[in-house]
Amino acid sequence: MRPSRAAIEAEVRQIVCDALDRKPEQVALSSSLVDDLGAESIDFLDLVFRLETAFGIAIPQDQIWAGSHDLSRASGEEYERGLARLRAEMPDFRWDRFPDGVKRSDLPRLLTVRSIVDYLDRFFGGQEAASS
Repeated sequence: MRPSRAAIEAEVRQIVCDALDRKPEQVALSSSLVDDLGAESIDFLDLVFRLETAFGIAIPQDQIWAGSHDLSRASGEEYERGLARLRAEMPDFRWDRFPDGVKRSDLPRLLTVRSIVDYLDRFFGGQEAASS
């Protein structure tokens, strides 16, 4: 059975709190895992493990961290269009952290709690469509 978006969001927020030792009031959907919550590379592995366990699924690591738009392989104009879409979809994100623009090396900093929720919502939506 497909979990509701609200259920996914609640579970993801709790997992992020537990994995990164944060209080619930510190974890907003727009929180950057890196900049706001202090996640490091080892934390990403822990988060994936916890998410897989909680939701009973296998998550390819390269997919969940791609976010709403996988910009890691995008080129020039495609990269800029992807960033523009992200800015429109994430108006509450702290874009001011990138006064010189978002470079490829900054992409992990764009990962938010919402990125995880969006991925899982799409994952379960795709499973529902495949089983219909």
